[in-house]
Amino acid sequence: MKRKAPARAAALLLALTLVLAPAAQAISVEEARTLLRENYIDEISQEILDLPTIDAITDALGDPYTYYMTAEEYAAMYDSLSGADVVGIGVMVEQRADGLLITSVAPNAPAAGAGLRFGDLIVAVDGTTIQAAGSPDALTALVAGEEGTSVSITVLRDGEKLTRTMTRSAVSFPSVTGEVVDGHIGWITYNSFGDGSSDYLEEYILAEDPDADRWVMDLRGNGGGYSDEIVSAVGHVVGSCNVAYLANRQGELEVWQSGTGTLADFLSEGAGGLVQEPLVVLVDGSTASAAELFASNIRDYQKGLLIGARTFGKGIAQSLFTFDDGSVFRITTERYYSPAYVTPDRSGVLPHLVVDANLADEAALLLCGAPAETPSADVLVLELAGQSWYVHQEEALDGAYAPAFAELLAALPPGVPMTLNGQTVTPEEAARAWGVDLASRWFGDITGSPYEAEINTLASLGLVFGDETGAFRPQEALTRAELAAFLAQAMGLWYWESQGVAPLTDLEEADWYAVSASALYYLGLVKGDENGAFRPDDLVDNQQFLTILTRLAAHADLTVQWYLERLAPEDLERAASLGFESWACASAAGADGLGFLTVPLEALEPGGAVTREEAAAMLCRFLVYSGILPPTASF
Repeated sequence: MKRKAPARAAALLLALTLVLAPAAQAISVEEARTLLRENYIDEISQEILDLPTIDAITDALGDPYTYYMTAEEYAAMYDSLSGADVVGIGVMVEQRADGLLITSVAPNAPAAGAGLRFGDLIVAVDGTTIQAAGSPDALTALVAGEEGTSVSITVLRDGEKLTRTMTRSAVSFPSVTGEVVDGHIGWITYNSFGDGSSDYLEEYILAEDPDADRWVMDLRGNGGGYSDEIVSAVGHVVGSCNVAYLANRQGELEVWQSGTGTLADFLSEGAGGLVQEPLVVLVDGSTASAAELFASNIRDYQKGLLIGARTFGKGIAQSLFTFDDGSVFRITTERYYSPAYVTPDRSGVLPHLVVDANLADEAALLLCGAPAETPSADVLVLELAGQSWYVHQEEALDGAYAPAFAELLAALPPGVPMTLNGQTVTPEEAARAWGVDLASRWFGDITGSPYEAEINTLASLGLVFGDETGAFRPQEALTRAELAAFLAQAMGLWYWESQGVAPLTDLEEADWYAVSASALYYLGLVKGDENGAFRPDDLVDNQQFLTILTRLAAHADLTVQWYLERLAPEDLERAASLGFESWACASAAGADGLGFLTVPLEALEPGGAVTREEAAAMLCRFLVYSGILPPTASF
């Protein structure tokens, strides 16, 4: 019997995958091959397409967001995004090889009552381990059950196994909730961009606006949602603007708009939207997809201050191809970019202030202190993300808030304008004035380095670390292994476990740099030599570093990609005349033209070893150029 062509859902899905049991498929393998061949974001090899089953094909892609769902499974996913009641224990999870990582716990759900929390790893259900179950999918199926039945869940938390028993019930994940905190802070918790969530957001903003002179939007644990909802949500908060650019497999761009304003229009004409007061947005490692797009809009439009941890790093969108029986084939069809043409794909969105997830609430509340009309020794004033923030000594030194205040000071990069009693102070001076112990993230062995500001900016954000003694060793040369670790840490790069360690002949899973090298390899940033070897102990010279840096920059930022594609012949000839190999000329000319270099191109020795301080400075300049880092320091 002929089947009608599947309909493509009007709204793209930007969400973390819902862990499902293997589906009984209502489409043929050949139909699935055709859909993938015509719509998948990347070209798929014939070897993969020739695999015998849909599951085998999608598994081989290494893309957990491309899979087939029955009508019942799609309904469950829809309900999880939209806040509808479902039967279970009330957790959302991320599928991992070693278990199910809890990314959200519904309020008042059985899991919440039993003490399960974000970050717990489910390793067994009713005594059945993931190894005995056979797969994360099979373990998930054991969690589900009928309302009123009992289930025992074993989790791993801080290296300790805990077992809790609970009764399955109808639970709801409300997409948006709001309240006024401390009488003047509009606090909105955004759990997902599910159907109707942007309307709830608008209602909460309008309801709280009369009392709110500060806003906090909590996107922690928000795994994403639907494209129309994210566009509407950004419009409510930011105003008329371009929300995202989507690139398909042909590289063609589609723009998502909330009104008609561009980034340049917004920055020149001023803020719009319903939120006109200072705004804090909380993010963490489970803030993903549509939620990352929301956060990047806040960053690009300089609408608020991002606090927390680097987000998940899902910069791809899925289309839902529906069939007559209600089943759906979910396929990754686009990559998306922020209004500044930057993608969070594989690297996430970096907050302005990186703080411990357990202290983010308190840090936000401290920054949302009431404005001081005159300078005072009891009020610390900070200028961040285009707004003034007031921290009051009484609250900062309170036992419940003191750890968050110390963390907040440690998170500040060099150059952040900050005053106490009208006098400019550094984080160390502010801590000393108020008697706070400060565990500075800045390095002690880079004083006098011409790149001190860049290095300490990266350090304050947790993007670079010292050795076992805490030293940065600025003038030491970088090996290929050290460079891989440096870039993977700084950019938050990762790869799927299903991909395995990169197929480099001298790379073993036990090598300390294996994960970092693999992350760079799968993004096409590094390759093996003629024998397929990584050669981890080789020193990295300037032309090798610039090649890797510009590849990384082009992956993250479309404007870098376009600049490199449009280099004039004379730019390449100039680089060649300075001794750069043909394969490095475009990278050298591009890094020079884009302002990534710390010295004139003529002063750079192509074959000279790059030092740790030089690498950090050039990476920092790219991050500032792209807007990934705010330009808080003068470099």
